[in-house]
Parts: sequence; structure tokens; C-alpha cells
Amino acid sequence: MLRWDAIRHFVAVARDGSLSAAAVSLGVSHATVLRQVKQLEETLATPLFEHRQSGYRITPEGQELLHHALEMEANAEALLRQAAGQDAAVSGDLQLALPDPSVFDPWPLLHAFATTHRGMRLLPRAATCLPPDVDIALRLTDTPPEALVGRQLLRLPFALQGVEAAVSSPRPRFVLWQDTSEDGATLDWQRQVLAAHSRQPDVAFVAPSHGEALAAARSGFGVALLTAGRPGLVALPSSAPQPPRGLWLLTHPDLRRAGRIRAFMGFAADFSLQP
Repeated sequence: MLRWDAIRHFVAVARDGSLSAAAVSLGVSHATVLRQVKQLEETLATPLFEHRQSGYRITPEGQELLHHALEMEANAEALLRQAAGQDAAVSGDLQLALPDPSVFDPWPLLHAFATTHRGMRLLPRAATCLPPDVDIALRLTDTPPEALVGRQLLRLPFALQGVEAAVSSPRPRFVLWQDTSEDGATLDWQRQVLAAHSRQPDVAFVAPSHGEALAAARSGFGVALLTAGRPGLVALPSSAPQPPRGLWLLTHPDLRRAGRIRAFMGFAADFSLQP
């Protein structure tokens, strides 16, 4: 008989690529994950993974099972969210996905909310997307996903910036940065800005985050498109002013009527946010 707990551990190993990583994401021991996967393989009489030095590689049979398991996981998460969305109580845990703090500092908002809502426990994580187990995300975007609902909290100004030596160079080098929540949209936006500045911009490298690009710009590595007014940096003189980007507060549609979700969304909308 198939047990959901075993399937949940199987999905975690397939997603994370190793027993250790799956154990961390599930909050259980390495031995528990191994036992659950072995029990599932014995129940199905089918090997689901090949164990290699680089990690666990899923077999074709495992890949077929994974397709159905992901559907089960999505349905289970939707059921839990629907049940949670009917809870009018302003209490309990609130899972939050936060943007890169170098883009926007959410802590004044979170501190003010926690101070006035003692019955709630905030569980923030550094993430730019909205996984099924996250209640609310603060996200930098101008095109929020249609599958989510929410509101724009403010507009953040951006500018091409670097140290004096970098911006005064006759042919400056540039640093791009990634935002994994937008599937390349942030990189495309930066490339469009650079294309308007130069026909063949010299891109030094692509940083994994806005914070890493900021550090690179401060080291003199190049000019980056960053939130405006960064201390120690100056704007590229020849660059045109850039339109600001939106900071959105997003949640799942089936959670928006839950008491804790409504409390945070309303509080954030009324809070005096500063870029």
C-alpha cells in the first residue's frame, strides 16, 4: 500500500538531488529519508534512483512516478491552503518569502507588525518566489504572476551606478544580476537598459543576486543597474533616468480571506514604506 509520507520523501530526494539535502528541506534525519525511499522502492518492486558520487539520479521508472507524485503534492498543498483560507483567526504562523534585502529592507515592516500582532509568529525566508508552503511573498516585479493575487506596495527607483573610476571610464564594464523569481525577466530588463546606452555593452559577469552586484560595483568591478542612491556609488553620467520597478505583496488566491493573511496584507498597505 502506498503511503503519502514515503512519496513525500521520494519527491524531496528527486527535487533536491541527495538524501542529505532532502533531509534538511524536510526537517528529518538522513536515515529517515533513506528508510522511506527504500520502503517505497520495495512496495513498488522498482528502483527509483541510481546512487552516484554526485548524488541520487532518478531512474526512468522514478521519473514516471515523480510526474504523478508532483500532482498529488500540488493537490495536497491546495487542499491545505483552502482549509487555511477559511480560518478567520488572526493568529498562528505566517510563512513569508522576502526579497534580497539590498533591494528592499522589510524589517521595519515586520517588526511593526510583530509588535502589534502578538498572536502571530513570522517565519521569513530568503526567497524570491512563492512556493506552495509560503503564505505571502514580497516580490520585485512589474508583471506579477496571474496565478497570484495582491497589491503593489511601492515603486523602487533604479540607476546605473558604480565607483567614480568605473563610471568615468570611456568604455565602462557592466555587471548584471539575476532574480530567480522571474525566469530571466530581470536580466532581460537590464539588457534592454544597457542596449539603450551602448550598442555593444561590455558585460563583465552576471552576479547571482542584486546584493552580489552591489558588492561588485563597490569593489570597482563595473557599473550595475541598482536601486538608486547607493552610498559610495555615483550614477553613470551618460545614462538616461530609469523608470522605477514595482514591489508587490502577493499571496495564493485561496488564502486571501484567511485572517492572518488579511491582517498582514492590510497592515503592509497602510504602513509607511520607504524605498
